[in-house]
Amino acid sequence: MLDVTLVGTAGTVPLPGRWLSAVLARLGPELLLFDCGEGTQISMRQLGWGFKALSAICLSHLHA
Repeated sequence: MLDVTLVGTAGTVPLPGRWLSAVLARLGPELLLFDCGEGTQISMRQLGWGFKALSAICLSHLHA
């Protein structure tokens, strides 16, 4: 079963309580983080997750 958590949903500028784009996906024992915009670490801690639990971090694009 695939579980998806929206960790951040803001646009180009983080807002109070709304961080830049990031998505956590759990598929069986694997925990994947897709994109990790500014504030991801704060939002993940608020949700009770830590980076040590991640199986992989996937980046969809880079900025210059």
